[in-house]
Amino acid sequence: MNQYKNISMSDNKDTSIDLKSNEACFLQRLVELNLKDERNTSLIVYPLYTIVTVIILARMAGCNNSRTQRLFWQKNKKQLQSLIYGLGDEVPSEQTIRRVVALVKEDETVKFLSEYFVSHRENILKPLGSVPLAQREVIAADGQNIRATRSSKDGNDSRKNGGYDVVSLFSSTYGVTLCQRTVDKKNNEALAIMEMIKDLNLANSILTWDAINTRAATLKAVTEADADFLVCLKSNQGYLYEEVCDSFTFADADRYLGEVLSSKRVSSDHGRIEEKEITILDAEHGLSKEMQRKWPYIKSLIRVNTTRTYKCSGVSNTDDVESRYFVSSIITDGLDKSFADTIQDIILARWQIESRHWVIDIAFDQDRLPLRNQDYIRNSTVYTKMACNVLSYIRDNVPLYQSKPWSFDSLQMLASDVEYGFMFLKAFFTQDMSEIENDERFIGLFYKEPEPTGNDVPDNLEVNGFENTISDDTPLGRFARTRKKIKRKR
Repeated sequence: MNQYKNISMSDNKDTSIDLKSNEACFLQRLVELNLKDERNTSLIVYPLYTIVTVIILARMAGCNNSRTQRLFWQKNKKQLQSLIYGLGDEVPSEQTIRRVVALVKEDETVKFLSEYFVSHRENILKPLGSVPLAQREVIAADGQNIRATRSSKDGNDSRKNGGYDVVSLFSSTYGVTLCQRTVDKKNNEALAIMEMIKDLNLANSILTWDAINTRAATLKAVTEADADFLVCLKSNQGYLYEEVCDSFTFADADRYLGEVLSSKRVSSDHGRIEEKEITILDAEHGLSKEMQRKWPYIKSLIRVNTTRTYKCSGVSNTDDVESRYFVSSIITDGLDKSFADTIQDIILARWQIESRHWVIDIAFDQDRLPLRNQDYIRNSTVYTKMACNVLSYIRDNVPLYQSKPWSFDSLQMLASDVEYGFMFLKAFFTQDMSEIENDERFIGLFYKEPEPTGNDVPDNLEVNGFENTISDDTPLGRFARTRKKIKRKR
């Protein structure tokens, strides 16, 4: 985020903090520039920029409600004072933290989220023009229900309303949430998506979403933004869905007049083997003239057939094949041998937003927000996504641990140390991991050799013969003999 380095902070009177060396302080300055404090200025004890900064650091440490955030502040007060300018000696109460979060207008908070995390993406966007399909950014749109906003009627829990949905645009390529909107009904997701498309620079990107948002208006909004779409299609679009299904039926019977592109891939995970076969048709030959006039932006039709074999039984039911259909504005390219594989990669990239929603619900406890105050919950979800984006960047740029990515719980435990949390923030701001890579503490955590497992036997194990005096009839004797055999084999 190099453009933020030009922000002047000469008006800061606290000279005990070196702002030039502390990139994380730019978070405070961004809060000052983007969020308006609605409180009476003469009565403010805790500036908004200090509260928001501490909340984000606390969220990174797994403190997801106002009580734990206050304890985080109280426990690390001296460290926070050395890193945050304008932080006083007093620690605000839980009620103050909740009230300040609820006072900020949601529109300003969402704008803060967008400008804060989109900037580094815009610095590396490809220029307008021809961009290879495999290098284009994939942006997924999806809604996430906030369970804490659900309410029952007349105390009857079986008649709860749906509550609020947070509709997000998530960059699967860069792993960050770009923008969000809060809607009160599932059917309003499409309107929220079109609003966010207008607010962001999505040129040369590829948007994906669920079938509920596949409408002519949303497809038009994407193409007008100089982007492409690859979206799900189900029976909610009746005649279009029927024609797409008929087109693939003709293709299976060798009655399709156009070119058919296809590819297969096999994956083995979660106790099953999945074979995915993708088939791509040209919409010009697959749809009727009338349907092409109603949906002029659709250029290709896509079907993915999935067959599963479960490892425990080794049985696969070839008669039970799951077929999923998609439509896209991407023109088919029969000359590109990897075209079908690239399309399948784009479809799979969409599922990253589902994984992100699971992380926010479980690791950041969004489903267990302690309040029903809607303003608080709306703003709270923004800060949660900000903390999740920072930890995701660290997770994606450190070596794997035992062939697996670091868990969010482990990174939250590291971020509970304020100094570590500020280093994570700095790495995200600058998009530079060099400081973490050269820090001895992180070298011992992220960049060391794998730790020995419980079955490893040290090479310097001394055998003094004492185990020979233990009777083999006892459990200890049998254990000692087993350990000796293990060492002898190794």
